[in-house]
Amino acid sequence: MDVVTNIVIVGVGGQGVLTLAKWIGEAALVEGFDVRIAEVHGMSQRGGSVEVHVRYGSEIYSPIVEEGDADVVIALEALEALRGLRYVKHDGVLVINRRLIPLPNVRLSLDEVIKTIEKSGARYLVIPAFEIALKLGSPIYENSVTLGFVCALLGLPMPPGLDDKNQTAFRTGVSIYNSSAFY
Repeated sequence: MDVVTNIVIVGVGGQGVLTLAKWIGEAALVEGFDVRIAEVHGMSQRGGSVEVHVRYGSEIYSPIVEEGDADVVIALEALEALRGLRYVKHDGVLVINRRLIPLPNVRLSLDEVIKTIEKSGARYLVIPAFEIALKLGSPIYENSVTLGFVCALLGLPMPPGLDDKNQTAFRTGVSIYNSSAFY
């Protein structure tokens, strides 16, 4: 039986969700996998919810991840983690960037989001990608930090073509994974 890895990435427009999906796909291609990527839902404008599916393995025919089938769900924003939760399979993991972008009429704290996820029984990991990106000079690097973390989690290499700052952010994400500096 062929092993297929299913990933769903959720976030908001402007966070680089599509770029993150492309980079994960490129990392999987380096390893010789067949890759499919699909933007399933979203407004790629700043502020709209974005959902992208990435599947890789020896042979992939469909780019869509079914609900309850994702090995990894990556939430670049904490509230979006609640949207992505339905995709996590029973032994999968939800990777959450510790960033909460306030929405009008939504008054949830990061702790409340985490409590909701804990009630679901899903396994989750929270990483400070946004805070690290700011230390690196710009929030634009939060997806590169997340990329490094997720590639370390999945055993994927750094994708080719990252510039120096993105490589630094990637290596920082790998370091976070290796040091267990998350909760």
